[in-house]
Amino acid sequence: MNNKVSGFTLIELLVVILIIGVIMAYAIPSYQRQVIVSKRTEAQNAILQIASAQEKHNATYNIYTENLAGSGSDGDSLGLGSSPFLTSTNYSYAVVVTAAAGYTITATARVGSTQVNDNFGVDCTSMSLNALGQKTILACWQ
Repeated sequence: MNNKVSGFTLIELLVVILIIGVIMAYAIPSYQRQVIVSKRTEAQNAILQIASAQEKHNATYNIYTENLAGSGSDGDSLGLGSSPFLTSTNYSYAVVVTAAAGYTITATARVGSTQVNDNFGVDCTSMSLNALGQKTILACWQ
């Protein structure tokens, strides 16, 4: 008579659960960091797109504008109203026109987005670029 029982012991199951837990402890924070970095890259691309539109507007109308939306065919707007980044749930964008720097474009993390809880050593909840090409906070752009 053969009374051999097959299956897993409780110890074997606990070891497997422990190994999965250790792997997840490393994988989840790494994934969250990559999501934050990708959203930050989206904001940087949007800032650069706004800067490009500002330079095009300045070449056409000889003036910078603070109005991101609008048709773009008038001298008062950039015509970026249909751009998807303007409705982003992660960042909001603003342009300030000054005599000294020309313009400054600022991307600010929206309250409630994962960007506000960015605890990776540098506070990148607000990034900006001016007409002179100066980027702040520089560590956020790298």
